[in-house]
Amino acid sequence: MKATLAMNYRTLSSNLESMSNRLYDLRQEAATGKKMNRPSDNPSAIRPLLNYQMRAQSTDRYLDQIKTSQGNMQVLDSNLDQIENTLVAAKEATIAVQNGSVNDTDRQTYADKISQLFDEMLQAGNTQVNGKYVFSGYQDTTQAFTVNTAYDPAAYDPTDASTWAVQYHGDDNSKSVEIAPGKQIQVGLTGNELFLGDADNDSELDTSGTDLFSTLKNLERAIRANDAAGIEAGMGELEQGADQVRRLRGKMGNNAWRIERAGQQLEDASIEFEEIISGYEDADVLEVFSELVQHETAFEAALNVTTRISKLSILNYM
Repeated sequence: MKATLAMNYRTLSSNLESMSNRLYDLRQEAATGKKMNRPSDNPSAIRPLLNYQMRAQSTDRYLDQIKTSQGNMQVLDSNLDQIENTLVAAKEATIAVQNGSVNDTDRQTYADKISQLFDEMLQAGNTQVNGKYVFSGYQDTTQAFTVNTAYDPAAYDPTDASTWAVQYHGDDNSKSVEIAPGKQIQVGLTGNELFLGDADNDSELDTSGTDLFSTLKNLERAIRANDAAGIEAGMGELEQGADQVRRLRGKMGNNAWRIERAGQQLEDASIEFEEIISGYEDADVLEVFSELVQHETAFEAALNVTTRISKLSILNYM
């Protein structure tokens, strides 16, 4: 079979097109830093690449949730510290009242202090973060506590919520954060669990804990009335309330540690996923530029040869 000028020209044109396509790919790799810019670049890598990208995105979502919950838990711990300090201050005032040397004026002053501590407790119970109430459970757009205007210390009944010093308007759902599929950790406390002593944190009325608000109100009444038995009972309830706060604070501290550990593990996993994805996607820039220079040189040479051949004619030999 004879090789005609037309056949040679078609061959050279095909080679030029192939070289041009490869040159385009190299320029795209150099510009993007990626060796995979479309599925056809490496069809066999598409499935594992998409799988690792989905896992990386899922890990990032968990990390975002954890970071948000860690910030909220810091606010929570600060509030728990404030609540515990309020109870300590109330205990100090009560001890002072039990001193036999205080007069009626002093007792009224200490009673006023207990009233102020009640207001501080109520303020802590209605703490907001980004416009949401910390202790309202899932009903975080609703104020957690309001003062019961019908409250009468003499009619107080720990089994009847309508006689308590405050009314709780949140729900019984403690907020949690998901750190892995199906694995959640509690990151919040509800108002009835922390302030009203609902140890089970459910819809059933539970009086096994201590109602911090009613404790302060009842203690204020006892001090004003110089009720020694009531003051002594109030001191015991303050101790129980402080233990209640410390127990929940310790629980949330352990949860914070678990979340921190989970975050560290997820960050390590995220780095590993990025490295794997990079192995599929990212190009070796130095290698790409070296190959690009070589192909550009070869392409220019091929163009020169094609140009010369295209000018050949039988007239050149006559």
